Amino acid sequence: MAEANSYHYKRSNARLIRYCLVPATLAVIYGMGVAQTSGFLAMPEYNQDFGEYNPATGIRALTAPQISGLTGTTLGAACVSAIFAGTVGTRYGRKIGLILAAILYVIGLILNCAARSYAVVIVGKVVLGLAVGLAANFVIAYWAETSPVKMRGLITVLYQAIINLAQFVGACIVKGTNDLTTSWAWRGSLMTEFIPPLILLIFIYWIPETPRWYASHGQKEKARESMRQARGPTWPAEEVDAEVDDIVGMIEIERQLEGSSSWIHCFQGTELRRTLLSIAALLSQEFSGVAFIAGYGTLFFSLSGVSDPFTTNVISSMCGIAGSLTSFVLIKYVGRRKILLVGTVVQTICMFAFAIIGVATPGTNAAARSLVAFVCIFAFSYGASWGPVAFVLIGELPSTKLRSKTLALATSVGWSFNVLISVGMPYLLSDAYVMLGTKVGFIFGGTELLAFVFVLFFLPETKDRTLEEIDEMFMNKVPASGFKTYVTTKTVQGISVQSEVESVVGEDKATVSNFERVA
Repeated sequence: MAEANSYHYKRSNARLIRYCLVPATLAVIYGMGVAQTSGFLAMPEYNQDFGEYNPATGIRALTAPQISGLTGTTLGAACVSAIFAGTVGTRYGRKIGLILAAILYVIGLILNCAARSYAVVIVGKVVLGLAVGLAANFVIAYWAETSPVKMRGLITVLYQAIINLAQFVGACIVKGTNDLTTSWAWRGSLMTEFIPPLILLIFIYWIPETPRWYASHGQKEKARESMRQARGPTWPAEEVDAEVDDIVGMIEIERQLEGSSSWIHCFQGTELRRTLLSIAALLSQEFSGVAFIAGYGTLFFSLSGVSDPFTTNVISSMCGIAGSLTSFVLIKYVGRRKILLVGTVVQTICMFAFAIIGVATPGTNAAARSLVAFVCIFAFSYGASWGPVAFVLIGELPSTKLRSKTLALATSVGWSFNVLISVGMPYLLSDAYVMLGTKVGFIFGGTELLAFVFVLFFLPETKDRTLEEIDEMFMNKVPASGFKTYVTTKTVQGISVQSEVESVVGEDKATVSNFERVA
């Protein structure tokens, strides 16, 4: 009997994973885009086509303002669309948001592939940024709301793992096309990015809307049908019904105690704490300096005297993939807090280490090798900790009725900080401006310390908790230190989940009875 149950469990998880791989295509295109943009900054043909002529060197090259524009416009647009995603997700559902993101990706890629001027590239980057903001919201929300508690962490970890794998693929593609002596060096690379969004647009029809979205809109039977489809036909019907009942009951309690699902409620009552924690999780991810390493890695290696920056970027991407693979084991057996605390310490050491070595022995082969080593260690650590776990957290921390809006606020603030890094970094690295070089490690080493304080004192442990149990703990105002040992009662401030489910069932029966009398 135990073997049969195990077999059924695996079958159901296999179906869930297949459904979750469809939204994952948007993580693929994001990772490829980051790696390819980083490579283009050091690609001669891209600089020749879109850079400005420098009389001193006699060649065309991208200037610091142009480089800031390439990355800053994408992230700025992502900030705007992240807010817009909150309304779209709440009103129309996660699937509509995923479709809209894929369509925008295709439009942005068409503009960039056809571009013959820097202005057209910027317009394309804006459209791509709108897609990025939507995708970050809806992929995480979809995974968090369809996964069972034992699989939620593993499924959501896929986001960063896929991004890292896609960055590796993107870096390899750029390295492969870099030797071409025409605009196809970058156009050919860009055209490979059409594949992921087109896959999503083809297969999105077969995946269900999330059961929690249906439940939050009072569509209990559709929520039950969606849950059955996500779990698979071999999942016990009574477990599906019980899970949907818990979701419906907790949503009703939230409505009674927390009010409506408008934007202002993200900053009221216990929702304020959940909003701030979600924002802090993504800010701490940015505090690691990953935007600097991922977005300017190739350029930074080139300026730091590394002999083959393209190959080095590929190697660091491989280290990130290795870290992401490690996170699949860690997220299942180790708490979120422990992973982040250890990861933050390692990343802080890496940032300070390559900064100190760069200052002590500037321009030497030893300094260049040390830089590569610590960046690779950083990439592994980030891939195993902040990279995936931050996305797990922002899927778990918000309430069901405000998940889209809370995700929108968190991702928007995260992208805003990313904009500051992306726009400011070219000036910090350029010899025409500040030229900090490896000294930027001192900046991000300091911000990493802030992330450590946040995790240590404010972040609750959510491992092995259902989303409804997390709701209960927040609404009962359990402190961060008490989450791990708290025993759930399915009761919030004297209101039980069961009573709310019975109330909803009673209302449904009354509606049917009235309908029959009218008929």
